[in-house]
Amino acid sequence: MMAAEKWYKYQESYKRYGINMKPVIAKDKSAKPRNTNTGINAADKIRLLLVTILIGIICISIIIATAYAASIKVSINDTIKENAVILGEIEHLNIKIESASNIQVVESKATVELGMIYPAASQLVYIDNSEKTSKDFAFAMQEQAYN
Repeated sequence: MMAAEKWYKYQESYKRYGINMKPVIAKDKSAKPRNTNTGINAADKIRLLLVTILIGIICISIIIATAYAASIKVSINDTIKENAVILGEIEHLNIKIESASNIQVVESKATVELGMIYPAASQLVYIDNSEKTSKDFAFAMQEQAYN
């Protein structure tokens, strides 16, 4: 029976002291309760949530602004390429104009295609300032042409 008595005492010790077999410290209810919650209260959690959402919105707006700026840059680059093509065409046309209006080209076309030649010394006409001009210039040119 000795074993049963020891077992009974052993069970009482479990009830009294707990699993560790150490006495449980009784809490003094009259003492002021300490604030053991040193964590974050509900208002702080809401503030942190709002700050996180605000930072997320700012990051998303930065990404959208960057994408918009990139699309604008693409359109600017396309416009620059089109301008370069147009400038090349303008330069090509300017070269054609200069070559077409070159005096040597005009002279060669006049002599080869139209059969023009330089006038001889007897064919030169000098304008005299002392002569009176007639009022009908066309009539004067006609007389000079048929004489």
